[in-house]
Amino acid sequence: MSNPMNHSDAYRRRRFANWFPLGLTYATFYMGRYNLNVASTTIMEQYNLSKADWGMIGTAGFWTYAVAVAINGPLADRIGGKKAILIGAAGACLLNLVIGLLFLNGWQTKLIVGMSLLYAVNMYFQSFGALSVVKVNAPWFHVKERGVFAASSAS
Repeated sequence: MSNPMNHSDAYRRRRFANWFPLGLTYATFYMGRYNLNVASTTIMEQYNLSKADWGMIGTAGFWTYAVAVAINGPLADRIGGKKAILIGAAGACLLNLVIGLLFLNGWQTKLIVGMSLLYAVNMYFQSFGALSVVKVNAPWFHVKERGVFAASSAS
């Protein structure tokens, strides 16, 4: 691929070394976010939940994510992208583990309220993902390189 900014190979390798783990971490955020959708039919059948019940859980997560982006953007600016991605990854990991263990152990009590709360907190941590990736990577990419997948850093 072309190298329009004439970055050295060492610079491009280092930039990729930053981008790649962040990209993988962000991909795991997506897996943690969307695994619930994959399991939704099974969970709804097993726990006799309606689509409206399931929608309440999803809506709690959606709105939490939307509001949290506005809160966590300035927070990521203040604490830095590296700390923000670690906070988000640790929180999302913990919440996904708790949710999985609760279902694995046959969770029965106040499922809609509890799951709405847990999923909302999970989505709060999820919101750190894109904010952190942009915060860490933006200084490594010239404006002319942005909008191109990894700005040809892998070539």
